[in-house]
Amino acid sequence: MLRMIKRVAVAAAVVTGATLVLAAPASAAQDPALALPAQACTTLTGPAGGKLPLCKSWVRNGDAYDGRWWGNGPSTLPTKTYLQRSEDGHITSSDFSGSYYKRKKVLFRLCDRLAGRCSGWW
Repeated sequence: MLRMIKRVAVAAAVVTGATLVLAAPASAAQDPALALPAQACTTLTGPAGGKLPLCKSWVRNGDAYDGRWWGNGPSTLPTKTYLQRSEDGHITSSDFSGSYYKRKKVLFRLCDRLAGRCSGWW
């Protein structure tokens, strides 16, 4: 009897799952507004040593992207090392977290005031 109840429960779950999948409109799966943002993480190494774990995420917005970035763990950067951000070629000093809107290309690098140099872009 217990075995029969388990079989019925599994069959009901399969039918319910199939019904939900079939009931969802096909356009919902293709709607970019419902898409989850893409994400990438790395650990940037400062030009004078130290490391910064950094993540960024983005979602397409027409012909550009909206996104955000954030530190992903403890930093071991020297006090004179700072983050720079390039948004479509415009370079600025950056906070270690933030967001951007309607940009085609956003990159990050670490620079050091004492060493007078920067790391490569990511």
